[in-house]
Amino acid sequence: MNGTRLVVAGILVREGRLLMSRRPAGRAWAGLWEFPGGKVEAEETPEDALVREWREELDVTPVAVSPYHFETVDGPAPGGSRQHVTLLFYKVEGVVGAPRAVGVDAVRFAPAPEARLLPTPPGDAATLRRLLEEAEGRAFIDTETEAGLALVREHLSRDPFIENSESLSPARVISFRKPRPNGAGLVSGLLVATPDGARAYRNVCPHASIPLDRDGEPLLTADGLFLVCHNHGALFEPEDGLCVAGPCEGESLDPLRIVRRGAGWALDGGGPR
Repeated sequence: MNGTRLVVAGILVREGRLLMSRRPAGRAWAGLWEFPGGKVEAEETPEDALVREWREELDVTPVAVSPYHFETVDGPAPGGSRQHVTLLFYKVEGVVGAPRAVGVDAVRFAPAPEARLLPTPPGDAATLRRLLEEAEGRAFIDTETEAGLALVREHLSRDPFIENSESLSPARVISFRKPRPNGAGLVSGLLVATPDGARAYRNVCPHASIPLDRDGEPLLTADGLFLVCHNHGALFEPEDGLCVAGPCEGESLDPLRIVRRGAGWALDGGGPR
């Protein structure tokens, strides 16, 4: 054993369910369920380490955390070694993205009865018991707060990644508002699937400078062949934005450049998600 290790872990409870991740094969405590996190590297703050670990393991970004509890583990570890670890647990009050298994074997939101039965490493067991005691046999207490969720919304408003673009399909148009690549305000846009790939356009009718949709009307015709402006009944080809019927026939929607970002799409010129 060489000194002590400082480790951070995040606690996220949503709708009474606790986020847990399963350690992959090849690591100590493989196959056990834990609070996602990892070692604090040199010159990192614990909060920075938690953000990095959650991005690497879960493909999400905590944007609001608060200290909750700490544990010290001093005893045997797998492989016959000994360990001295100080674990800092943080409540995650807001997170950008949907957790998925990237650097871990699996993730799940577990209700209290299920979490009680999950095998955990020694360092996580006491904190899990504490959360179960606070739940008093009912659902876990949610960690997300209004302030944290407000920070999530603010983060998303600045992020060029288009939310829900991972699930883009030919039967769906995704509306979005994102920062312009030059940083001058926001742009309202439409993301649509075509046989040749995704296309994006400004959500502004060429005939009049108003959005194509007004009160949540479908942006595709019933047969899915055209984008439709509900102000003037104009029809636009999804492949190139050309208006083929209506008062702006022959004109086109303004295109927006997009780039692949993970499983979805982002406006070109934006930073990493």
